Amino acid sequence: MTRFPHGLSSYGIPLVGSIPLVGVPNKLGKVWFVDAGLGSDGNSGQDPTQAFATIQRAIDLAGDGRGDTIFVFPGSYEENLIVNKDYLTITAAMVSGYAKPDIVPTSGLALYNQAAQGMVLQNLRLAAPAEDIDLMRIEGNGYKIINCVLDGDAAQGNDKGLVRLKGNDTDDSYTASEGVIFGCLFRGSGGVGLIFDTAEVAVGVGETDVLVDSCVFIANDQSDIVTADTGPGLYSVQRSEIFECRFMTKNKTNYIDLTTSNGGAAGDQNGAITGNWFAADAINATRVAMVGTGFVFNGNYDTVGLVDGSALD
Repeated sequence: MTRFPHGLSSYGIPLVGSIPLVGVPNKLGKVWFVDAGLGSDGNSGQDPTQAFATIQRAIDLAGDGRGDTIFVFPGSYEENLIVNKDYLTITAAMVSGYAKPDIVPTSGLALYNQAAQGMVLQNLRLAAPAEDIDLMRIEGNGYKIINCVLDGDAAQGNDKGLVRLKGNDTDDSYTASEGVIFGCLFRGSGGVGLIFDTAEVAVGVGETDVLVDSCVFIANDQSDIVTADTGPGLYSVQRSEIFECRFMTKNKTNYIDLTTSNGGAAGDQNGAITGNWFAADAINATRVAMVGTGFVFNGNYDTVGLVDGSALD
């Protein structure tokens, strides 16, 4: 019996002899470049010296489901981005902290994920215009928002936020679920920071299996994280976790509100609030409103020390 040596191909695919043990992907994503200062939307976008001037031009030409990546050079982009392609990554071309490109629309949403699955945003700054509107809305599933700065504006109303997770208005397979928001700064909203909302479909549901990890919330006029029910909701959030975040506004009236405006009954919301730090001398059922929900509050700290969360639910 012939024995074949084990090894890896030049692409890192396990081999037995020359036979791959796994299928070889046949969808090769393209790379696009955007430069507000030196680019032109008449360029090819396929090389830094042929960069587009706008991010939307790259999104429009990107393949749907192909896994394209858009590299954005530092600059100011007065755009309302509509992401409607699956498996698309939009990232800063330079990873230095102050090299984040600024997406700063004069009006309207800075970014609308229109039922796009698998979107990745990283190392970007998005800033809200001076109007009563959310900064960003996400509909598609499986997204990652990594190391982004999310800046608000005083004109945002009490019910508006920096990120609104809300499913598609007509198709209940897109629920802004199975997402990760990691290492982001939620800053200066005239309303709230992060909103778990319900969809507008006949029996609207909210988000499931979302991880909010290592984020900082500061100087948001209203709550930092809330549930909402702007659709006919059964629930706003389930099986989700708020983990190792920093709530930096000192002695704020309310940091997290999972009960006031949620879809369905309070008990239909569930998840975990774990390992976070709050800039308050004490945490009570007003500062973290989760009474009657299925959430647990464990391993969290206020300015005194470890908080006993057994009375909060």
